[in-house]
Amino acid sequence: MKFLTITAIAAAALMLALAPAVSTIYGEAYPGDGAKRAALDACALADPGFNRLNAGERARCYARVLQTPPADSPQAPRREEIAESGFEPKV
Repeated sequence: MKFLTITAIAAAALMLALAPAVSTIYGEAYPGDGAKRAALDACALADPGFNRLNAGERARCYARVLQTPPADSPQAPRREEIAESGFEPKV
């Protein structure tokens, strides 16, 4: 009877100690951010072997699906900006 009680207490302590880590992993595997959740769903559909619990696979998925937009290319100034600057073209 003592062995069963000690085993139950040890199991409860282990579950209590691991709860924050399990919660963090679950939160990263099923994020609240809609864009990240959609990216993980797309990776799971594209690759049946995709493991969303693996941090490396999640990072590769985000890098592939959630690509950052390219930096703004320099644009020619608009007419209003030219007029405000007082620039007059030479004719």
